[in-house]
Amino acid sequence: MFAKVYPFLGSIKLAVPLLSAIATILIGATFYETQVGSAAVQQLIYKSPWFGALMLMLAVNLGVSALSRYPWKGARKIGFALAHLGLIVLIAGSAAVIHLGAEGMLVLRTDGPPQHQLSTEGDMLEVAQWGQEPQQTLLRVNPDQSVSPAQFNGLSLLGYRDHVVETIQFAEGGAVPNRAVQLQLNSDRMGQSTQVWLADFPRAYRQTTLGPAQLELVQAEDDQQLQQLLSESQNSVLGRWGQMQIETRGKKQTLDVEQALDHPLKLDRDLQVTVSHVWPDFRLNNQSQPITISQELRNPVLGLEVQHSTGVERWYVFAQEGFDPVRTVLSGTELSPNINAQNLEITYQTAPLVADRLFRVVADSQGQIFYGLRSAQEFTSEPLVPGQPVQTGWADFQITLVNELTQAQVQRQVVPSDQEGSPGLLVTTPTGAEQWLPWGEPSELNDAAGAIFAFFSPRSLALPFDLGLEDFIVERNEGDESVAMWTSKVKLQDPHTGSVEHRDVWMNHPTWYQGWKIAQASWNPGDLNQSTLQVKREPLWVTALTWSGALLVVSGISTMFYGKHLGKYWRTMTSGPTERFVEEDAMAVSKASPLGAGRSEPLANSTVQVET
Repeated sequence: MFAKVYPFLGSIKLAVPLLSAIATILIGATFYETQVGSAAVQQLIYKSPWFGALMLMLAVNLGVSALSRYPWKGARKIGFALAHLGLIVLIAGSAAVIHLGAEGMLVLRTDGPPQHQLSTEGDMLEVAQWGQEPQQTLLRVNPDQSVSPAQFNGLSLLGYRDHVVETIQFAEGGAVPNRAVQLQLNSDRMGQSTQVWLADFPRAYRQTTLGPAQLELVQAEDDQQLQQLLSESQNSVLGRWGQMQIETRGKKQTLDVEQALDHPLKLDRDLQVTVSHVWPDFRLNNQSQPITISQELRNPVLGLEVQHSTGVERWYVFAQEGFDPVRTVLSGTELSPNINAQNLEITYQTAPLVADRLFRVVADSQGQIFYGLRSAQEFTSEPLVPGQPVQTGWADFQITLVNELTQAQVQRQVVPSDQEGSPGLLVTTPTGAEQWLPWGEPSELNDAAGAIFAFFSPRSLALPFDLGLEDFIVERNEGDESVAMWTSKVKLQDPHTGSVEHRDVWMNHPTWYQGWKIAQASWNPGDLNQSTLQVKREPLWVTALTWSGALLVVSGISTMFYGKHLGKYWRTMTSGPTERFVEEDAMAVSKASPLGAGRSEPLANSTVQVET
């Protein structure tokens, strides 16, 4: 039995089908990856047991084929064995990369803190039943929007959508006073009918926009404020970006933000404040970096650089009430005790957002409801009567008060959307209750057996070290100023030992740290304080394994084709002069002898005396 199986394992009859199958799978996987992403292909194909079995069978075929030619004498057999050994080493190296490796992108800033959380491709689901430890699993989204695995920790995973949005409804029955009104907007000409909620809480529901129109809910504290809210708003004197108030050592001063932008303000001998950024509509992007999504003052925030005798700090000052400035240390230490946060106070104030089309719902102290309406023609105000349409003057739009609540409670619901929103995962609890899980937000599922906490989020990986960007340098060619090279100067710190290392990373010149490969991925020409690095878990021994395999393959092929000629040349060059003369004289005698005429090799058993 063994005598028949062993030759077949190393035969070409097994090698050809194996190579054909693997090549077909790799070609198909390449096209499939464009549809579902590399993370899904990794789990479905490259990390699957059946693909690993195919690669193992190929390695066995290569090994048996090489062993069957033992002893390896001669250049061809030695080269054959080396090439096959190199292919086996390459297969082992690729398996190590697939099963032991992990990679992702890390966006760093010179003015930002070090990072240790690596964002990798793919999605993850974390589920915690009441009273149990959380469990995690990787998700694979199939082309038909189904999800694998279909069951996890008591939840049934029914499907995936690219866009879901969170809607909020209000119902009476809250524990605290919370006024909410439901308005309906109708336009017969445009065939539109929309319902919106305005509420005191959450704060985001005090104001909303529908196209060019702004709707808001305001509570008047007294009759004077009521009259102001129901009259035409006056132009603000706070300037385009508002005003900043600074108080230090008992001295107060007010500055126009637009005029103070990028102009250092020296407050004391060792204290200087500079307005470096203004974000009118502040948000954090996917990399937790501040951005503005519009130029309207919906959520204005100032970015300040505070320099003092012991260091430099970055302050984020919010115009919205109830938010203290967020402070981070860029260099040195925090403000010294004699110039601390109690002695340095910075506040930010902006003008209310004014819209050309405004519908303002105002509630007075007795609970009566009024409206203030601004259109292109005039500003009007009247009591707001439930069920009675208000002609807005915005084309043929009408606004009607549908419902009014005094102790509203929030009811959140996530629903699919066709055009906007974040990804969502549809799940079912053990009792059959369906709910969409929004991407990146923890959710609580109410089930008869108890609460279930679920978190559908991007896959992330915690690095065993902190990685920060100290500087980003762009080198340019002389003359045309084109970019020649860009370099990231990074700081690597081990949180366990406290050791710090400084490295330079540039294109095609990565660095390794604790088994992780750090390479330059991209940069932002519009922001030289930012750099994107690729961080990959690739131990040095894995890299050495793949390079060794490639070197063995090249050496084996070279030996097969050129080994015989190189060996002959080497023997000729390393032989002594006496041996070369003997061979040359023997050849001459062979040609001169009648018995050896026409022969190119020396005569057999001939002896030539060489005088020395």
